[in-house]
Amino acid sequence: MAGKITVIVGPMFSGKTSELLSFIEIYDLGKKAYRVFKPHIDVRYGIEEIVSHSGNRVNAIVVKDPYEIFNHLHPEVKAVFIDEIQFFPSTLMEVVRKLADDGMDVFCAGLDMSYLRNPFQTTALVMAIANEVIKKKAVCHICGEYNATLSYKTVGDGGEIDIGGSEKYIAVCTDCYFKLMESRDDTVTRPHK
Repeated sequence: MAGKITVIVGPMFSGKTSELLSFIEIYDLGKKAYRVFKPHIDVRYGIEEIVSHSGNRVNAIVVKDPYEIFNHLHPEVKAVFIDEIQFFPSTLMEVVRKLADDGMDVFCAGLDMSYLRNPFQTTALVMAIANEVIKKKAVCHICGEYNATLSYKTVGDGGEIDIGGSEKYIAVCTDCYFKLMESRDDTVTRPHK
């Protein structure tokens, strides 16, 4: 029987990792074997843990190449959890599909778009093969409404892939995003009225 692929996406501070941790807890309570993975470049809160912004954490196996995931599995593993999927190469999609085809449930969490509103390729590919996509929102840091779907970078250094937390990013709604971007030099594609 094939496994199920669930992808949790949204902007910074929308609770993606917290939701991933809640799914891990379900498997933990059910005493089902699972493995948790994270990309090697995400060292914000610890090297061998995934940590939510609220401080909840779980041990994780650090991998550079998605195919390394297979080296850490055994026949009893029922589920695989992968955080920060946007930082993995696009071959993650092939790995996730193979895991599900082999009967494992796969839960992935990550940003769907960069701060320039460009889709992250790996996230988009994994979303395309998912059985379920959970799109999270956050509270807009500017207007306070619960409708933030974008991440806004508050510092000008670094590129589109620039690992950080609240020292570099805030979550904003579309209207506040455009207001903020109008005061910057970044190029933004604004919808025509």
